[in-house]
Amino acid sequence: MEAVLAVALVAALLLVSTWWLLLPIGVGYVISVVVTAVRESPGAGRLPGLWARLGVGSALLCAATVGYGMTRMATSFRLDADDPCTLSDDRLDNHPIIDWPLSDTGCRGHESVPAFVNPAILLLAVVFSASVVAMVTTWRGQRTRPEPSESTMDE
Repeated sequence: MEAVLAVALVAALLLVSTWWLLLPIGVGYVISVVVTAVRESPGAGRLPGLWARLGVGSALLCAATVGYGMTRMATSFRLDADDPCTLSDDRLDNHPIIDWPLSDTGCRGHESVPAFVNPAILLLAVVFSASVVAMVTTWRGQRTRPEPSESTMDE
C-alpha cells in the first residue's frame, strides 16, 4: 500500500511540475491530426495512425489540464502551520490531495480551481476513449480487408 501511495505522489508531483511541457506536445499531436486529415480528406478516417495520434494528443492535453488544475488548487499543496484551513485534522481527513473531479473550496467557500478545468478533463477523456475505439476498429478493418490481387490489375 505504501508503494502505491508513493507512486501516486510521484505521479501527482510530475503532473504539477510538467503540465506546461505536456501542453505544447499535446497541441502538436492534435495539429498533426488536423494536417493529416486535410491532406488525406476522403480516406482519413480509415487511418489507424491518425486515431492513435489523436488519442496520444488528447491524453497529453488531459494530463496537462489536470496538472494545471492541481497547481491552481489553493489548499491541497500548501502546508502552512499558521493556516487553520489546511492543517485542521478534520479537513485533512475529509479532503484528499487529489479530488476527482478537481475541486477545492478552501475556508473561504469559493472554488479555487478554474471553471474550465473539469469540463476540459471530461471532454479530453471522452476524445481519448473514442479515438482508441476508432483506432482499434480501423486497424481491425484493415487487417480483415482482402488485398487487391495483382492478377486483376494486369488485365
